[in-house]
Amino acid sequence: MKARHSAPVALLMILSAQLYAATPAPLSIDASAQKGVTLTVYTQNLGLVRDSRALPALAPGQAVIIQDVSRQMQTETLSIKGAGQILEQNLNTNLLSHQSLLQYYLGQQLQLARRNPASGDESITPVTLLSIEGDRALVRRDSQIESIPLNTDWRFIFPSLPAHLSSKPSLEFRTQGTDSPAEGTFSYLTGGLSWQMDYVMTLNKGGSQMSLEGLATLHNSSGVDFENAHFQLMAGTLNQPAPESYRKANVAMASMAADSGAAPAAFEDYQLYTLPNSTSLLDQQQKQLPLVSTAALPVKREYRHEFLAMQHPDNQRHRSAPQTWLSFQNGDATPLPGGAVRTFAPDEDGRLQFIGGSQINHTATGQTVELMLGEAFDLSVERQQTLLNKDYDSYVAEYEVLVRNSGSDAKQLDLAVNFTQPWTLEHASQPMDESLGGRAHWTLDIPAKDKTMLRFRVKLKNPTP
Repeated sequence: MKARHSAPVALLMILSAQLYAATPAPLSIDASAQKGVTLTVYTQNLGLVRDSRALPALAPGQAVIIQDVSRQMQTETLSIKGAGQILEQNLNTNLLSHQSLLQYYLGQQLQLARRNPASGDESITPVTLLSIEGDRALVRRDSQIESIPLNTDWRFIFPSLPAHLSSKPSLEFRTQGTDSPAEGTFSYLTGGLSWQMDYVMTLNKGGSQMSLEGLATLHNSSGVDFENAHFQLMAGTLNQPAPESYRKANVAMASMAADSGAAPAAFEDYQLYTLPNSTSLLDQQQKQLPLVSTAALPVKREYRHEFLAMQHPDNQRHRSAPQTWLSFQNGDATPLPGGAVRTFAPDEDGRLQFIGGSQINHTATGQTVELMLGEAFDLSVERQQTLLNKDYDSYVAEYEVLVRNSGSDAKQLDLAVNFTQPWTLEHASQPMDESLGGRAHWTLDIPAKDKTMLRFRVKLKNPTP
């Protein structure tokens, strides 16, 4: 009987060996095979990675493991080119940790070691790990069940490292194979990448001109280092999650040349800045790179104050300081990404002093930038309602506004009065500049060490019911 079955058994063993031999071993490709990395970074914790690596000829169905990828990869946006027709792709994020090892060895035998704190001796006992709850574990030792604390004098000794656990995330895919070595490109969106813009504005001695230096601060918390990468920075606000058409547009955008210089280019409804030199951005690193530089732009300083005039009695005398504003025209300079602006001016000895900060929005060329620095120190505004009479279908209100200037230079104040209902100016002690809808404007000149008074009377019509 044994002789009769020996031939089929031998044939089965041969076929099994051939099948095993025909299955190629998994191929691991790490960052040392990189041919180039281009990143497009957005201001909204989002980045587009385009990672090119040298690949050997791939056997059909062979598992290829791409190491050193972002653990925050959005796998639904992954695009693989140059590796043959893709059969499947996976992001492996089951990372090695003490907790994952304990979970893997539940129900299995481990060695439990304990060091005697008094003598320093260590005892090792075989146990079966039954469960884990918080910082305690249940084990079976011989025929008894014991509860032991974790992270104390007790420790488990694990027999081996499970094959499915790795220290870093990886991308795994299988293809129908390739005939020759090629350069594979892996493009995907990922979280953990962002950038912000910070500006330093420096005024000249008289405050009539300024220079502007802009630094882009890049942040990386993706879990992977990007070595010698080319960076493109996208300025603009986009919606998430992105539709499929947007994903394709971004993947196509990543293929744009990364060495086209630092000048920005319009892309769709956004502004794309390409940094001229490659640089490295490591995990958990912040890096600042110069992006914008302008010099000797004319700048205008303004003092503004506004208040609301209503048909309600107000007997209080309101005191406040006007706001200080700086404005300049971007002209033919580089489009300015939105960001924080910190302004410095020289004192009497020429030392630069911080005089206020603000935020600007994305500003195209030719647009005006306005920055509110703070409140004026030398100017003060006092206003009071001096009359409120009811008419047939309206109210007549009178106000007086007193502006004091304690400084040694004459100043101008842009005063705006807002109305919430139809209004008519009946009298003003100084001519009104303009009226726009529910707002009236005056430009008040205040001599040095002096004051200026504005009195006006306005009719406020009752809203139609």
